Amino acid sequence: MDFQKQPHYLGIDLGSSYTKFAVINDDGDVVNSQVLPTFGRRRERFNMAVDLMHKNYSIQKTCTSGYGRNSQKSDIQKTEIICASVGVSQSNPVHKCIIDIGGEDIKVIESGSQGEVIHFHMNDKCSAGTGAFITEIAEKAELEIGEMSDLAQASNANRTINSFCTVFAKTEILGWIFDGVPIEDIAMGIYLSITDRVCKLPIPHGLPIFLCGGVITHHPFLKQLIESKLGVEAQVASHPLYAVALGAALLARKSDSQESRK
Repeated sequence: MDFQKQPHYLGIDLGSSYTKFAVINDDGDVVNSQVLPTFGRRRERFNMAVDLMHKNYSIQKTCTSGYGRNSQKSDIQKTEIICASVGVSQSNPVHKCIIDIGGEDIKVIESGSQGEVIHFHMNDKCSAGTGAFITEIAEKAELEIGEMSDLAQASNANRTINSFCTVFAKTEILGWIFDGVPIEDIAMGIYLSITDRVCKLPIPHGLPIFLCGGVITHHPFLKQLIESKLGVEAQVASHPLYAVALGAALLARKSDSQESRK
């Protein structure tokens, strides 16, 4: 069968900061994935990306997820909680806990072996502990996102940011800078703050833990801190940045399969 004529499915995770795309074939394998800043003025780039995927693949159905799932025409729309559960479950068909640290929120999802959502919890302290929080605080500290993990690993400090509010947290960081706190200790302090926010959520005991989302993708050292805080091992999910988009694509395939059986 010609590759372009094979059935493919598109999942789009329209997040608060970035939009993630995942194209899968009929076997559920990811054949294309990419990320773009969520539209705003960049809708043209978004439209071009979607058009190119339809040109290169025989897209049968599209599923959108994330904050902007209803802003883009698609065959089905599903929440990012459902899609994260389905996406992580593809490679991990077990009863588990998924911790998804995104741009604007933290989600703790108890997920069944078939990807069903059993329970979920979200943070209720605005964007504290999320990607947006890290970005703003790191910018105030003149920290490059890509260097934070390496810097934090070089620190033995246990000082953490106490403020939930981003505005107050930036003021707190400014005080650290004035006090001459080493840059690696500042990176560690930001990470310890994120870890505290995550671990204050009700995380079910006795289940394997899988981490996904943009934050764990770009800040891998957080995995060690979360493991240390919880006293258990955690795994980073396959395609952690694209877990929701992958789940959306899998749900698009499932919807197409169900319709074909009618």
